[in-house]
Amino acid sequence: MADIIGEISKEDFVKGYALNIQKKEAAIFVGAGTSMPSGNLSWMELIKPLADALQININSYNDLVDITQYFLNDQAGNRNFINDRILDSISDQQHDNKTLQAIAELPVSTFWTTNYDHLLEKYLEKSGRKVDTKRNDASLTNSIRGRDATVFKMHGDKDDVNDTVITRDDFMSYDEKHPNMSTALRGDFINKTFLFIGYSFNDPNLNYILGKVKRTNTTNRRRHFCIVKRIQKNDPIYQDNDQKFQQDEVLQKYKVADLNGYGIKTVFVDSYDEIPSILQDIKLKSLCNNVFISGSIEDYKDFDKSSADKLIFKLAYSLVEKNFKVISGFGLGVGDNVINGALQAIDDSDHRSLDDNLSLFPFPMADTNERTDEIRARWAKYRNKIISESGICLFLFGNKKTVDGKTVLADGMMEEFEIAKSMNKFIIPVGFTKSVAQKLWDKFNHELPNYLNPKDFQKLEKITEISEKSINESVQTILKLIEQLNPQNS
Repeated sequence: MADIIGEISKEDFVKGYALNIQKKEAAIFVGAGTSMPSGNLSWMELIKPLADALQININSYNDLVDITQYFLNDQAGNRNFINDRILDSISDQQHDNKTLQAIAELPVSTFWTTNYDHLLEKYLEKSGRKVDTKRNDASLTNSIRGRDATVFKMHGDKDDVNDTVITRDDFMSYDEKHPNMSTALRGDFINKTFLFIGYSFNDPNLNYILGKVKRTNTTNRRRHFCIVKRIQKNDPIYQDNDQKFQQDEVLQKYKVADLNGYGIKTVFVDSYDEIPSILQDIKLKSLCNNVFISGSIEDYKDFDKSSADKLIFKLAYSLVEKNFKVISGFGLGVGDNVINGALQAIDDSDHRSLDDNLSLFPFPMADTNERTDEIRARWAKYRNKIISESGICLFLFGNKKTVDGKTVLADGMMEEFEIAKSMNKFIIPVGFTKSVAQKLWDKFNHELPNYLNPKDFQKLEKITEISEKSINESVQTILKLIEQLNPQNS
């Protein structure tokens, strides 16, 4: 299908949603499809025993909510079998669910879900988040102190199975029975950009949510996103059935256009296995406003101390001036100037805040009772924490002195490089500062990553004459490379 109204490219989606995360205006809506890799059922699989009992062919019936309602009517309003079906079909076993893991690792704090299981909450907790779960209207009035993730379970929870939303009557009376949850959802639709993951076009939950979106604002809706698997002829369900493939392909085209009418852009994938990788790209891109400066100096080599201090100060100042967040681990000879430059920029502006523009991670002091390997393990864990919060890692200088006064490469900086590389961070070594930075520049110049502009990167090789002018020019070159990676500028 070509030129589908409402389709957006993966690249534009990643940039757009990452920008919303940076602005703290992002939310995620999680559907049943995200729990299926952990062994849970799709809506159709969940409802099938009810349809079988009613002698309805579920494959030829589109409205699954009708089936649950018919079954409840047939049971004279007794939900016992439906409740047992929900409980029997739900597992909280995680089973290496890469999609939920990637969702939990996104720097997003607001999550909505129609799932009854606890998998989303478990993955958020596993990723180190403090989760506040809202299971009903009553839970909305209290909040957990220090929370950094809120999960709204708008259709209930397996722990209160009798109050789950599953029949047509449940959907139709939702606003009346859950007014506060409805109000919270409408508010988030106005204030945040949602990403829908795990919903099929036949999911009754999605259809209900779309009704909420439409009623939120009829003329000036926010743009939202939905990830959908593209209809493919090689899918086993279309084997020897060209007519069904053609019909579903056309139907998908019109459904995507319909979503567009609600302000929801569709991102197509050929396989659900692509989703974790896309979410990881979003995470990395969204963190490109956070710049970690790795560096240590004891031997200034071509620089004198004054020039080196000036370079680091101006770099930190300029980053904050451009509204980046500077992250520092207090590297010897570097950390003080990073902090002073960032603080000066914050002080010089009426629109900068300390929390938004500077994050400090002083290394924990070594306990004298710890063995060397224990100290290294503590510092490695700490470095992983620091670098995980950044999107771009700058490497400056990088040397230290041994106990006998010999200048050597800073092994801590090399470790930080390896960590940044393993996390797929954007790395920019400032080669002209020598030591580890030069070693990394040589390595990168040999096989330049595609995110570095060759013309600008070459300017980081050397400075022929260290002066006020050359330092200012070098800072501008570094800023240019960094700004090219930020979704606000791409």
